[in-house]
Amino acid sequence: MSVRTRSRRFLETALAAFFTALVFAKPYTALADDLIPAVSSLNVPADMVFVDAGTVAKCLEAARPGALCLSLDRVLNQEGRLANMRDVRWLLGSYGLTGDEGVVIYADDEKTRDAMAAIFYLAGQDRVSRLIKSAQVDSTGKGVAGALSRRALFVGKVRLVNLQPAPFGRVSSAQLAEFVSDLNLDPRALFMWPAGYL
Repeated sequence: MSVRTRSRRFLETALAAFFTALVFAKPYTALADDLIPAVSSLNVPADMVFVDAGTVAKCLEAARPGALCLSLDRVLNQEGRLANMRDVRWLLGSYGLTGDEGVVIYADDEKTRDAMAAIFYLAGQDRVSRLIKSAQVDSTGKGVAGALSRRALFVGKVRLVNLQPAPFGRVSSAQLAEFVSDLNLDPRALFMWPAGYL
């Protein structure tokens, strides 16, 4: 067998293997664990900012040292009225956030945690993680409240690809939490944010 024949057969075999791999390969889908991962306190990078999404009063008394006390009711009231995106971003700036940081959200209730994670993600925070429920939080310190004025300009880009304006209606913490699960199925999942979301 000539060198040319062997080279040709090798090329044909390699091409056949390549196209077989293409046919049977599963399409890549970004999962929520890639977009808003659940992490333990043991594998959280040192530069991450912790956010306590529980009650502010409790956070100010006992929280992870330096954690930001940002409760869900600051952006979503009991009737389901969600603040517009401009105000949410202003609020994040009042905590000194620019959107370039990585944040880790935690709360006693998983739904509250995930709802706040969804808000951070949609507002344009660069990296958002959720602390797994079983993780022990060091509550030997005190949390930090936001300022009365903006301390930093929040410049993270709103994730418009995931937002769809809703002219009327209310939302719930459950719907926000479900959005995180929806991202698990489709990274282009949409959330119906009330009118004026920009």
